[in-house]
Amino acid sequence: MKKTLIAIFASLLLITALAGCGTKQDDTDLNKALGNKEITVTPTKVTREKATSDRKAILKVVVQVKNNSKKAIGIGAGNFNLKDDDGKNYDNYGLKADSLGQELEAGKTVTGNIYYEIPADLEKGWMDYAVSLGQEPAAEWLLAFPKK
Repeated sequence: MKKTLIAIFASLLLITALAGCGTKQDDTDLNKALGNKEITVTPTKVTREKATSDRKAILKVVVQVKNNSKKAIGIGAGNFNLKDDDGKNYDNYGLKADSLGQELEAGKTVTGNIYYEIPADLEKGWMDYAVSLGQEPAAEWLLAFPKK
């Protein structure tokens, strides 16, 4: 009986130790639709592309945007900002022809890309959407960035 209890205790200790060594993946807001009564934005995919410098990477965020209003709305990559946990903002990388930027008709949905130049070692960040420059964000998402 004593050996059985010792074996059970040792097994529980081993399981606890192994669980503590596991890596915890941050919960992210990928595929989470947020916005306001006029517009809904859903980030659907995040990928990394090579930059000209090894210390930088180009982050591509694919978003789906739905116009919930009864009038056309302008939407572009400039409506979105990216920052890290320390609050450092990263600029849009606007050199891509397929960047989001258009007028979206009432009731329609569009998929577009938003690009950012980020440090190569950055693993996650907060992307937010503001209706216009200088306004408080209407939505914010935590996104994890793939290693490559």
